[in-house]
Amino acid sequence: MCLKPTVTASEWLAPSKPTLTLEAADEMASAAIRECKSKGFKDISVFVKDATGRTLVSKTMINVPNLIPTLAEAKAGATIGTQSSSRALKDKYVPDRTPQLLAMTMLGASTEQPFAAVPGGVLCRDAASGTVVGAVGVSGASADEDEHCALAGAHACGFVTEPAKSALA
Repeated sequence: MCLKPTVTASEWLAPSKPTLTLEAADEMASAAIRECKSKGFKDISVFVKDATGRTLVSKTMINVPNLIPTLAEAKAGATIGTQSSSRALKDKYVPDRTPQLLAMTMLGASTEQPFAAVPGGVLCRDAASGTVVGAVGVSGASADEDEHCALAGAHACGFVTEPAKSALA
């Protein structure tokens, strides 16, 4: 005897959300590097992470010192992990709550999730739904220049960003 289910399988599935594509991540990283070159900033490294924190694309210019890519990844990681820009994290915790920020950084290190609250990590949202789709982390130039390049990358694909505009504008 076959029993009919009282519920459908779709009731148990989460609705799909906008998802960052590999092509978008590649364009974001490339646009950030183009902006860096056009402004004459020091060479940078760029990491683009999806909403789950998975790195989709990383690109590093030739003259970048070895630690810089790790910093770019940590800025993107902090951004996606807290769903706020790395600048907002710095502004929220430094100087009054620096011990809490240090604890967050140590927790990130202990779980192998790099975390840096320094400008250059930009949160990206789908313009239509407001859903977080990913983050761009840039390091290598000054913090404001890093953030400027990350914003250029995100805006090249039409994403709404946090912060919305560059401190250099």
